[in-house]
Amino acid sequence: MKTQRMIFGLSPLYWGLWLAILILWMGRFVTSFLSIYLVSALHLDEGVVGAVVAMYGFGAIIGCLFGGALSDRFGRQSMIIIGEIGAAAALLVVSVLADPVALGAALFVYGAFASLPSPAIAAYIADVVPPKRQQRAYVLQSWAINFGYAIGPIVANQLIKISYSLMFYVEAAVMIAVTILLIVFFREVRHLTTSAPAARPEGSMARNWRRVLADMPFLGFSLLMFGYFLVYFQSTSGLPIAMTDLGLGLGDYSVLLTINGGMLCLLQIPAMKLFARMGNSRVLVMGLAVTAIGYAVQAVAHSWGGFALAVVLWTLGELGTFPIATTTVAAMAPATARGTYQGVYNVVWSVSIALAPLIGGWVIGGFDGRMLWIACTVVLVGVTVGLRVTKGSRDAAMAAAMGAEDDSQ
Repeated sequence: MKTQRMIFGLSPLYWGLWLAILILWMGRFVTSFLSIYLVSALHLDEGVVGAVVAMYGFGAIIGCLFGGALSDRFGRQSMIIIGEIGAAAALLVVSVLADPVALGAALFVYGAFASLPSPAIAAYIADVVPPKRQQRAYVLQSWAINFGYAIGPIVANQLIKISYSLMFYVEAAVMIAVTILLIVFFREVRHLTTSAPAARPEGSMARNWRRVLADMPFLGFSLLMFGYFLVYFQSTSGLPIAMTDLGLGLGDYSVLLTINGGMLCLLQIPAMKLFARMGNSRVLVMGLAVTAIGYAVQAVAHSWGGFALAVVLWTLGELGTFPIATTTVAAMAPATARGTYQGVYNVVWSVSIALAPLIGGWVIGGFDGRMLWIACTVVLVGVTVGLRVTKGSRDAAMAAAMGAEDDSQ
């Protein structure tokens, strides 16, 4: 392997993919405006819209489930490129459909292809970044996603003023352009290193699945994070409903989202130095504890100021959850099964996206918003305690994975 010049402690192998992630998320805005498009442009019934949009989530589950395992078998690069090309093609099909059934089917395909690259990207980062630098790498990846996600809706809002169709075309064009850049980038990677995983022998996918399903520390960690994700996604499902019931408007809610995104973009990179001095488990436990406090404040909030304080608190907690959790999964996974582990972990995320609105709506409809936030606080306390109690088994699993990798080199 040739000696590479490090940039902020990370190699060009990482930064090439990081730049692609940033551009992709700046152009990923269709899903955020999909419901509005279906109601305003296609005039579909709101009940039908919910079922149609849900098909994207079900597709995402399939994409995550198989994307990671396939990346272990055929390589990270193949899954990333196939996923982006397939998603762009499916998106163009969605743009010309009007029938709800056809739209649901196309969105299912779009969700599956769009989710294929996620576990492959997470595994690729673990492939090319040394363990001591992985926390920094995943924090920077999270910053790129958050920054792109904050810029994307601004661009989409301007496109919608011209035409809803333009929104689909621009996102597809961004995917295709970035895919071309990735093809060139990965070709250069092959000249620099052989660390990217090659195809495995036949049957390795089955072995990796058996390994994942027998890894109790990993499965326990994924189950705990599932509880956190169910609470996290109430910020985009239960929160606007609860605020509306209290007489607060859409503008009040939008400002809270801006506070959340702005804090993440401003604080995520400075927080790296603090996280670097702490172990992954300690950062996670502290992040979940602060998040629990935020939701406890939200349970007693009756004004915009109260909700703003709660958002500030659980955003501070979010700084130490998403990137650190991904780092933990990467550290627990054997080198030959990184994609499969990341795929299973991403499935937990996708299932949470589908279930959180249903659970939040049921609790608010049967009780009220305050009861939802109390339940969220209880869940977060349980997750925090669970992460603290299982720290030993998780650390042992990470040490075993690192030892096995050292022995294979």
